[in-house]
Amino acid sequence: MERLKKYLDDVRTFLPGTNPKKVDEILREIESHVLERAEREHGEINDTAVAMTIKEYGSPEEVAARYYEGGPIIAPHLKNYLFMYTGILFAIHLGLHLIAFVFGENGAIFDFRGTDLLSLLSQLPVTFIFDFGLVSLILYFVTQAKATAKLPHFTYFIRAEKTPSMGKRIGALIGSLVGAGITFLAFTYGPFYLGGGELTEIAIIALDSFKFALFLAFGLLVIDSVSNLINIFNYSRFSKIVSNTLGLVFLFLAVSPDYKPDIASYLSLNPSSIDHPLLVAILFLMAIVIIVDLVFETIKFWVSRIVRTD
Repeated sequence: MERLKKYLDDVRTFLPGTNPKKVDEILREIESHVLERAEREHGEINDTAVAMTIKEYGSPEEVAARYYEGGPIIAPHLKNYLFMYTGILFAIHLGLHLIAFVFGENGAIFDFRGTDLLSLLSQLPVTFIFDFGLVSLILYFVTQAKATAKLPHFTYFIRAEKTPSMGKRIGALIGSLVGAGITFLAFTYGPFYLGGGELTEIAIIALDSFKFALFLAFGLLVIDSVSNLINIFNYSRFSKIVSNTLGLVFLFLAVSPDYKPDIASYLSLNPSSIDHPLLVAILFLMAIVIIVDLVFETIKFWVSRIVRTD
């Protein structure tokens, strides 16, 4: 009866409330109804009869909706997605702020041109509240559509995924620490120009941009190392979400006018090279990679909590 088990697991995803005993009681009731109906309408209980009965019984969302009490503003099964979609939108939103800042434009709804750390941190809650409110409003309208609208719950992201073994977690920590060490040595003592003669202006800009990128990579690897260290003692995708968010904040601070000149001075860079399009392109690629990873980790984090896949 794999089909029935899968059906009940899907119904569990959309059931209101968090009381495990109550949820299990409802699922047993649904299972009993399905089996009784299969025997009554198809003469026997087998995979074919159960599959036909399930199709007639209703979608998991519709079945779960029968157990709602009253008229909630947001249907209980949709509340499962509130923070998932808010997290996804916030990740994209934060990345758009960084990209807009790197390209010297004010966009992404909020002004992120404040350059000191306090101004940046003060904007983050405002952005999150805005995204939370927007998602809540959308889910409200979905609820008004009789609370049976289907929303993706992304089970394919975690069906074949297992918690990394201790060996892999230690390996990830060693890898990030080694990477941080290599990039530190690279931007501290290099990169070197191995050709003969004096450097051209284009070569200087390219090397300076590469050196600045090495510094950025070092900072991101340090943040990742802290996350990997935490995961050795208590593995959680949430630490990766925090790591990616801090990575975006670090990139923002590294290119802000308050800090970029100091970083350029520390790295002994030509001031004219720190705003070169090559460096902007490198920052853009770094930001995109972090944003994509942050979105996926946010999805996995919430899916692992609201969807049964075992």
